[in-house]
Amino acid sequence: RARAAPQSRGQSNYNPIFEFDGECENQRCRMVVTSVTGHLMELDFKPPFNKWHSCAPVELFSAPVERRVPADKEPLKAQLEAQARRARVLVLWLDCDAEGENIASEVAEVCVGANARLRVLRARFSSLGEPALRRAARALRQLDRNVSDAVAARSELDLRSGAAFTR
Repeated sequence: RARAAPQSRGQSNYNPIFEFDGECENQRCRMVVTSVTGHLMELDFKPPFNKWHSCAPVELFSAPVERRVPADKEPLKAQLEAQARRARVLVLWLDCDAEGENIASEVAEVCVGANARLRVLRARFSSLGEPALRRAARALRQLDRNVSDAVAARSELDLRSGAAFTR
């Protein structure tokens, strides 16, 4: 029930950082909470295939692609990395659907890149009521990589087919 005012603006202007005392896995701890604004990473063709007239559209079905944090999300990435370096456990509280699982995987990738010892857990919840959130906090699980990978595959297919048909 604790209400927390933002403790800092962090590196991202749109994702304030909140800190408060809490409980994780039956232990008292300091909670640091921030947010993300949609996907942290984007998928695009590697050069020269990322240019509109660089190749025949059929080549886009086998052209190399890359996932990266776009420039407008770099401050958020830096903020997540800074917080990850201070943390022992990362609990991901994103939407409980396939897209949320994929975004959670992106966040985990960035945070573990900054702190390889970071333990990553996922909260699953179906409502924002206090009882549901408390249940989710007591039943933390691993990320579902299969669900995340399915979203990533669909995203890649969308990129390839959309670019091929519009070019």
